Amino acid sequence: MTDFICDSSSLISFTDSCLVKALSFLKSKGARFFIPPSVLYESVTHPLELKMRAYRFSAIKLKDYINKNRIEVVKLGEDNKRKQFMKLCNELFYARGRPLKLVHLGEAEMIMLAKETGVKNLMMDERTTRLIIEDPMLLKEHLQKELRVNIMANKNNLQKIHNITQGMKIFRSTEILAYAYEKGFFKSYGELEGDAVESALYSLKYSGCSIGFNEIEEYVGEI
Repeated sequence: MTDFICDSSSLISFTDSCLVKALSFLKSKGARFFIPPSVLYESVTHPLELKMRAYRFSAIKLKDYINKNRIEVVKLGEDNKRKQFMKLCNELFYARGRPLKLVHLGEAEMIMLAKETGVKNLMMDERTTRLIIEDPMLLKEHLQKELRVNIMANKNNLQKIHNITQGMKIFRSTEILAYAYEKGFFKSYGELEGDAVESALYSLKYSGCSIGFNEIEEYVGEI
């Protein structure tokens, strides 16, 4: 638990919930956080260029962290590899004979950056890409329920994706926050430490992290 490659979804969860200081705290404990150029564009450059009011303050906070080297931008090697990975994912499941577009450039780049650098820890709140890596058949079930049609899977693509992502571990923002708690991030709250952790976990959930209420309750029960 030292180096992490981050997706836009998890970074935005941290900034929207005003918990981005947890990343700075973990960096002081030896952790490092990396993003590929497309994540920089999605979470910082694009919102600032278009003056997107809903996302601008989040982008400003992330840009400040990048300028202070608390989050590092790393360029990728071959451009074709990320496009190939996107193609594998976006031709993985079919509904009524048509492929479902499931993965965007940011997710594809972070996974290929992990492959290139050997960093196995991915920080990601976006559920679809997480399930493609962790449990694609569960994703297939979700898609069938959501779309109310039979979903066909490309088994060849499924195996290729598995070969690329094998050994990678995905951590949601809530799990990173729990790690920060274990390292002492909430100690300053004294007797309110437990309440602060619980409130922070709910704040991340409402900021976009796909975590269930039962998961939060289970974790809080162990504090």
